[in-house]
Amino acid sequence: MKKTPRYDTSSLPEAQFELGSRGSVLKNRLGIKRKKEMDEAESVALAAAIDKLLGIYDANHRFTAEDIKTMHKMV
Repeated sequence: MKKTPRYDTSSLPEAQFELGSRGSVLKNRLGIKRKKEMDEAESVALAAAIDKLLGIYDANHRFTAEDIKTMHKMV
């Protein structure tokens, strides 16, 4: 009996890569194909998200599921 993966994810966005990226960059809305460029874009986006969220939540905040939902909608 041939072993097959339990779930075939090849058609999902998580398994699709940008053409010309040699399988190193996932499909993205920005059309970025180079890993170095994607790493930079992700770093910039993360820094912006952190700055935005630090202005809302302080060090003593107790996060709730609703907070997490709000964060995902904001960034």
